[in-house]
Order: sequence, then structure tokens, then C-alpha cells
Amino acid sequence: MTQTEQQNVPALRFPGFEEAWEALKLGNFLEIKSASRVHKDEWRETGVPFFRSSDVVSAFKGNENKKAFISNTLFEKLAKKSGKVAKGDLLVTGGGSIGIPYLIQSDAPLYFKDADLLWVRNSGEVEGFYLYTFFSGPIFRRYVQSITHIGTISHYTIEQARATPINLPTLPEQQKIAGFLGAVDERIAQVTRKKTLLEDYKKGCMQQLFSQSIRFKDDQGNDFPDWEEKLLGDVFSWVNTNSLSRERLTYEGGTVQNIHYGDIHTKFSANFRQGSENVPFVKDGTPSDFKDELFCKVGDVIIADASEDYADIGKAIEVVELAEIPLVAGLHTFIARPASTDLEVGFSGYLLRCENMRRQIVRIAQGISVLGVSKRNIEKLSLSLPHPDEQRKIADFLSAIDTKIDLLAKELEQAKTFKKGLLQQMFV
Repeated sequence: MTQTEQQNVPALRFPGFEEAWEALKLGNFLEIKSASRVHKDEWRETGVPFFRSSDVVSAFKGNENKKAFISNTLFEKLAKKSGKVAKGDLLVTGGGSIGIPYLIQSDAPLYFKDADLLWVRNSGEVEGFYLYTFFSGPIFRRYVQSITHIGTISHYTIEQARATPINLPTLPEQQKIAGFLGAVDERIAQVTRKKTLLEDYKKGCMQQLFSQSIRFKDDQGNDFPDWEEKLLGDVFSWVNTNSLSRERLTYEGGTVQNIHYGDIHTKFSANFRQGSENVPFVKDGTPSDFKDELFCKVGDVIIADASEDYADIGKAIEVVELAEIPLVAGLHTFIARPASTDLEVGFSGYLLRCENMRRQIVRIAQGISVLGVSKRNIEKLSLSLPHPDEQRKIADFLSAIDTKIDLLAKELEQAKTFKKGLLQQMFV
């Protein structure tokens, strides 16, 4: 085997396959084309599915857009000009998120938007899922980045697609690879479904628990007392925070960790455990730079006071576990510290994320491009507080669900990492 042939052999391979992969360009064995123009006023609520680039990107991420359709009559007219997509073909985004693939799963009627999407017609010389895996893998992603950075292009064109290099094994080896990676993808999909179902279950439980549609009983089987209505300002007091921006933070280590409001929006759990979260450090910061009362304590509720949307404005976390490293809260955050012992640790984080509290917070949010909430208005929020023992049961129940969700999230991340490693070793 020559040196060039050795370079065209993957590091990880199924037994029985030894020959080098063939170096080709996609245009050597695939027809790549676009579609006939469809105007937006020709879209319909029902009919033949009409794919746009956003539909492909959403499907790739496991989500779903509100679909557009065209009439069967228009579809047949267009298909006479350009042909019909078939099982094993791909649609590939040519603009925006460049090079994202969608594998056609059946011969059912389907049309797509011109310019935004490239149609890769499969001649049968290549396994459809193998080709999909190539487009979604690291080798192709690096290629797209290289041609993007050469000039100022903002599209992946038909000509560039035809010129895209690919090393192709025999069809039987393609099928082996596709079958194995398809099983890995199915496992990822299974874990994703389990996680989504559990998240939906938790959401339903929170709605019923905090609306008091369902109630816990005490250890003797008796009803707990009625919930009390209190204002947030009567239950919490305020602790000052710092104004450190993201630029003042680092993940490369330090002696003080800082909660940034953006992380409350995107990644921190309702019950915040410092040792389990990826919290940035203050660059060149030391504990002596901060007053003692600024350090977070167990039971503190940290509220994000700014956001670009209603979903995250006023979002809160409760500190239920601290690590040895001192912890402070920074830019666009408020720290609400319990003013009495009537609150059970772990309850407030869920309380402030329940549907009733979210509706109240949205009502007090102010702003246009950036929304904000003030301490004065937050203090007026109405809290429904059960007996501390019932708080404990609610917090423990929801925390147990969160633990299961976290385990599934870790399993999902491990499966994706495993697949990424396979893609790097099974392709050249």
C-alpha cells in the first residue's frame, strides 16, 4: 500500500475491509442542484411539506419549526421541471448555518426553498445515512470552515458542493459504518426522549404542587396547615453584589468564584450546588477584595435582574451547597437572603420558578430591547408559603427528579462524546 493509500485508511475499521478509500469529489458521483422558485404567497397551511433552511437546522438539532406547505398542484408542476426528491437524497443548507444536512427518509412528496438549500441526489452508489454522517462530521465541518475563511463567502454554493473532497469506501463498508453509527444515534435519541419526558413530568408536577392541586401529608398522614400569603420583601433581605463583567472572569482557576447573570439564564440549576457547576473565577481576585457579607451563603437566592427576553428575566437560583472556594454574585444579579428560618433550604429555588411566580415577574419587567426588574418591585411579589415540613417534602421530591434529569444529561453528553470520537476515527 502506497503512502497516499495509507493516508486514505481510517484508524478504526470493521474486520474484513482492507482496501484504501477512494479520494473523490462529491460532484464525481452525485448530482447536486437547486429547486425552482416558490414565492411566499404560494405557501399554504396544508399540502406538500415545503422545507426551508430553518427546518433543516431545527431537524438537525432535534427540534421542529412550524412547517410551511405548498399545494399538490404546484408541487406536481414544479416536480416536472426539477424532479422529485427520493429516499436517500439529502437537503444541505447553503446559507446561514452552512452545510447542515437533512436525510430524506421516504419517497413521500416534499419540496424545498431555492437558493437556501442544495439538493444532493443520491445515485445509489453511496449509502444515504453514510453521506448524512459525512456532512455532519468533523472532516466536512473543517472543510467548510476553511473555504469560509479563504474569502468573504456567506454561502455554500452548488459549485463548492460539487468540488467538496470526500474519501469513499466501498458500498458494503459504507453500510456497515452507517448501521453502527445509526445505532449510536438511536441511543442518543432514546436518552434525549427520556430526558424530555422527565422534564415535562417535572413541569407538570410543579404546576400541580404550587397551585396546591396536589398536597403532601405529614408523616402521620395528616393534612399540613394552609399555605400563607406573604410578600417577598417580608421574607428576604437584600445583600449587595459586585459589578464584574464577563471580561473580568476566567475558567482557568482562582481563589474566588463569581456567579454571572448569563449563567443563571443558560445553565445553572434551580438548586445550585457550587461543586457541581462550572462557575468562573474572578481574574486576579482574592477573598480580601470583598467584604464578608458579600459572600454567598446556603439559602441565598440569586436573581438575574436583566435579560433580552421574558423567559429569563428575573430567573433565580438558590444556593443549597457551597464549596470551599468563596462565592460571590456579580453583574446584573440580586442576592435575596432569607430573613427568617421559615424557609427550608432547597424550596425557594423551585418556588421562584413556578408558573405563578413567573407570571408575576413578567408583569413587573420593564424595558424594550433589554428587560429589567427592580428590587422595589420584586419585594412586592406575593409568595404562597407552605409549612416548613411541607416545603421540605416538595423540595426533596423535585430535587429527586432533577437528579434523574442530571444523570440523563450526563449520559447524553457521554454518548455524544463517544459518537464524536467515532467520527474522528472512522472517517478519513
